[in-house]
Amino acid sequence: MHRKLLIDAYKKAEKEEGLKKKTHVTLFLSDYIVEDSGEPYGEKILRIHYNNAIANTNEKVELKNFAAKSLCNYLGYTAFSDYDTSESVTLVNSKVNFFIKHKIKFLLVIALILGTLLITSFTIENQKWMVWKTNHYEEVSFNIEKHSLNDLKIYNEDRINYFKKVKPSCSTTYFTRNGNEKLWYGKNNQKVLEFFSALGLHPETGKTLKPITEYMIKKYICEDFNKN
Repeated sequence: MHRKLLIDAYKKAEKEEGLKKKTHVTLFLSDYIVEDSGEPYGEKILRIHYNNAIANTNEKVELKNFAAKSLCNYLGYTAFSDYDTSESVTLVNSKVNFFIKHKIKFLLVIALILGTLLITSFTIENQKWMVWKTNHYEEVSFNIEKHSLNDLKIYNEDRINYFKKVKPSCSTTYFTRNGNEKLWYGKNNQKVLEFFSALGLHPETGKTLKPITEYMIKKYICEDFNKN
């Protein structure tokens, strides 16, 4: 109850009376209480209450009424109720001042968040999307009721036009005249080997596809294949 009152009184005595040691402050305040109230208040009990106050424990700090009134007088208040009210007003003012001081920052943060949400919403609405359908990509609208977020990909014209899943055979052309690959492969989620017409990521696993090799052709597609 009187924790803050006692701490404030000690701080004032240290600052204004030039007292450095806690025992000297305790003696000064004890004498002040006696002179102000006419009632004795020992140094020992005052020191115990002060130690409890600064220890931040659950120990109750409650002075005698006359002692509390005297310390209030020392701090410039006529009664504890005046001191208590002053502390409440100060706390409220501190919160108000903190808000005012940081008002611009708060507003900027809010504006940034709202701006980001608006830009994101606008981008999603105007962005073109595509999904994988069996063996190719198709352009679709952003609709999470029809398509899951994992399936929706940002539209890529090259993916739409050139990236297909194919079933190669012995008659397939695997390399250009310069020897560059024309087929890529990778395993799906069921660990089944699949082949694609362009370099990219596997539509199911997201792993980078590998370029076809003569070894892979002979082992999995056409054992009679001859690159030359």
